[in-house]
Amino acid sequence: MTVLVLGSGGQIGAALRWRALAGGASLVGLSHADLDVCNLAALSGALAGHRPDGVVNCAAYTDVDRAERERDAAFATNSDGAANIAAACAELGVPLVHLSSDYVFDGDANKPYREDDPVGPLGVYAESKAAGEARVRALHDRHVILRTSWVFGAVGDNFVKTMLRLAGDPSPSINVVDDQLGCPTPAEAIADCIVALLGRLAEDGFDDWGTYHFCGRPAVTWHSFAEAILAGRAGWRLNPVASADMPRPAPRPAYSVLDCTRIRDTFGIEQPDWRPGLNRLLEQIDGKAVIEAGP
Repeated sequence: MTVLVLGSGGQIGAALRWRALAGGASLVGLSHADLDVCNLAALSGALAGHRPDGVVNCAAYTDVDRAERERDAAFATNSDGAANIAAACAELGVPLVHLSSDYVFDGDANKPYREDDPVGPLGVYAESKAAGEARVRALHDRHVILRTSWVFGAVGDNFVKTMLRLAGDPSPSINVVDDQLGCPTPAEAIADCIVALLGRLAEDGFDDWGTYHFCGRPAVTWHSFAEAILAGRAGWRLNPVASADMPRPAPRPAYSVLDCTRIRDTFGIEQPDWRPGLNRLLEQIDGKAVIEAGP
């Protein structure tokens, strides 16, 4: 099987390159520098040239706050780019795995969100991701939209690295919101999930297309996640605060826990405990075996 990964320089794309290659798949990774997904002609040419058995779209505009002032840029990648990829895949009949986000929900729920719950994006980033989902569904029948949440990994920037950086300041006192509940998810676990999905999508007669949720467990607040990150490290103090006391340009859902029953029942893929993945990443960071930017 040959898999084309778009956006291979990000957290999930890089993890997918490593995990898929380790599993023996033939994988072609294209970063933003290699291919702009907003360029439909170039995208169609890449697919025609590589003739992949499956495409994974990891390309995304992910800066939630900056998106509030860069609406066009966020929609260009997350909506227009997603539409281009879906159209190019549909033209060649290639299955597509498209990555999306828990932030498509408004956070007003009191139980984990199912795939068929209505979306209610709160900010520009969330709106662009929801729009991208809708366009993928409209343009290509053979798709799997995979929503995930609170991603952390060895490549690029993320909450784990931010907490470690702040804790390294002299006498750090760190404010972290304690009223947003979600599910941290290791990038390597998402990569393993995608590899498993691709194997099933390639089977004759596969017909379970659609939207699926995959995230880590257990659900925690950002403050509790920060406590786990900094456990065993001295010299820091975490202060639980309300979101209202830490205003950000973009609103966040107060509750974005995802129900992962469907992916388990359909594919046998279980939710991972995020804590072992966090421990592995911390060991990498302490050993300096971490890549700060994607290839």
